[in-house]
Amino acid sequence: MERSSFAILFFIRESKVRKDGNAPIEVSITINGERCFFSTGKKVKAIAWDKNRQLVKGKDEETTSLNNYLKSVRAKMYEKEAELLDKGFVITAQLLYDAYFDKVECLQEKSLLNVLEEHNAERKAMVGKTVAPATYWVFEYTARLLKEFILQKYGREDLYLRELNLSFIQGFHSFLLGEKKMGQNSSTKHLKFLKKLLNLAVSNSYISHNPVNAYKVEREPVEIDFLDEEELRKIINFDTPIPRFERAKDMFLFGCFTGLSYIDIKTLTAEHFEKDGTGRIWIKKRRVKTGVLSRIPLLPIAKLILDKYKGGERLLPIQDPADINKYLKDIAILCNIKKRITFHTSRHTFASTVTLANNISLEVVSKMLGHTNTRMTTHYAKLIDRCIGEQMDKLMDTFTEEGND
Repeated sequence: MERSSFAILFFIRESKVRKDGNAPIEVSITINGERCFFSTGKKVKAIAWDKNRQLVKGKDEETTSLNNYLKSVRAKMYEKEAELLDKGFVITAQLLYDAYFDKVECLQEKSLLNVLEEHNAERKAMVGKTVAPATYWVFEYTARLLKEFILQKYGREDLYLRELNLSFIQGFHSFLLGEKKMGQNSSTKHLKFLKKLLNLAVSNSYISHNPVNAYKVEREPVEIDFLDEEELRKIINFDTPIPRFERAKDMFLFGCFTGLSYIDIKTLTAEHFEKDGTGRIWIKKRRVKTGVLSRIPLLPIAKLILDKYKGGERLLPIQDPADINKYLKDIAILCNIKKRITFHTSRHTFASTVTLANNISLEVVSKMLGHTNTRMTTHYAKLIDRCIGEQMDKLMDTFTEEGND
């Protein structure tokens, strides 16, 4: 239906004039014969109302302010009409009324924290299923950082999406590096989440473009630590009368010989083990972080550790992350290992020293680690110099033999 008539009229009703002579100023929206009415919330002396001009008579400051307000109401109505037409709506009086009072959902202006809270509320229901607890923690922490930054820099509780620009992104990055004393990679993690959030806002037509796309966010390369064979044997042979060190050592070695992350070991149950036709035992478990299936043959050392803790409340009694990392730091000192060891070092050690250095192919290691492609595996797996040297020695021998013929 095409619009044939459209009118916005300000008026006062004589029937609503009060004893003090004041009457409420109302608005009438008429489109194709359909009408909607609402009050502006303003009052005027009936004798001061100019019916023809739809304004208040006079030039004093109060009158000027009131007339400017009425003009802003009319301007907002036209603005909402343009927004509705841009969205492809057929304009009716009721629809324009709803749009003026922000009751048309697709026209409601979204704020940054409003969109972020909606995102986090949806993801919270997925924690432990398709979203890892550590990933959700980043979502929540980014929300707290953005609230603090907006309040500090703009003196406000929130910003509308349309207000975000390159200056906002640069300011937030500087806030993370300076005020919060983060490293480049830690700050990049929050900026990448912000970029993802604003891409969702663009997809939902809340904003037309993502300002983070114009800002280059790069991680600094990090040299990943892993234990070489000599260091790994030091941990294996480490003997201690202290129970907490003994348990930390066993859990760490289980990670070294399975490649499982901390959370995947913590959630490991008997259901994740399977014996094939040849008698080989497999760990088949979907990673908590990604949901991708890891398929790992159970090596003898890992099986010994499982047998050692058989009959307990949990399959493997792994300590809390902060505790086990503290114990591993002490164990490294006692074993005269100069590297900074955390529990995740075990996963890197499995990828590098236990598998790739023993000629297990990158593709096989990728499957065991639960990666979707080998590019991800190369991030973890750093071939040790000995492995590279041995392969180059074979090449040298080959060319030496040819030269002697």
